[in-house]
Amino acid sequence: MAELVGDWGGGEIWRITSGSFPSNSYICLNRAAGGALLIDGGLDPEAIDAVVNKLGVIPSLVCCTHGHFDHAGSAEYFQSKYGSSVFMHKADVKTYKMSNFLLMAFGFSERIKFASITQASDEERIYMSGFDITFIPTPGHTPGSCFLSIGNAFFTGDTLYAQGVGLSDLPGEKPELLKKSILSIWDTLTSNRWIFPGHGKAIEGDRLKRENVDLLRFLGLIT
Repeated sequence: MAELVGDWGGGEIWRITSGSFPSNSYICLNRAAGGALLIDGGLDPEAIDAVVNKLGVIPSLVCCTHGHFDHAGSAEYFQSKYGSSVFMHKADVKTYKMSNFLLMAFGFSERIKFASITQASDEERIYMSGFDITFIPTPGHTPGSCFLSIGNAFFTGDTLYAQGVGLSDLPGEKPELLKKSILSIWDTLTSNRWIFPGHGKAIEGDRLKRENVDLLRFLGLIT
């Protein structure tokens, strides 16, 4: 299912939720430059590609908030078909390479092919196709989890949700580090900042800080 969910300040944001392990993939458009960016290609590349074709764009780059299969599983598909550059934080490439093991452990029949990854560093900025993307390190859910900052939008993967906390008991997860990461960006979550998570709905930063009670408890901000 595809839905227009917002604007990052320079173009539309489309959300696609699909796959046997549903997660959010996002296509960001740049009105001025005519560029397209895919964030977190999940396990259903054909569903994402159908939206790409409907919009009449070519995703010149794919950026992953982290390396789990439900957020990076389609990266190789788009790299092979469109020549897309694929970016991921360097600390999560090992997590990405574990994807087929985790799929097997979860009992899924899917297996993914691996893209050639351009490894990003902390706070690295990427300028491509009219986009200015910053990899903000938020380790905890995985070692290399990042917020992707684009205009007025944060794409937060499994680090931050509108409701609940991104804890999964998967290998490499560190709850105390996740807490530290979220607190480090807490003051940037304002009414002007939209949060686009890897699962669930988008929400303004200030609303998230008021309404996500489970997160507030996890962070020790309420009892």
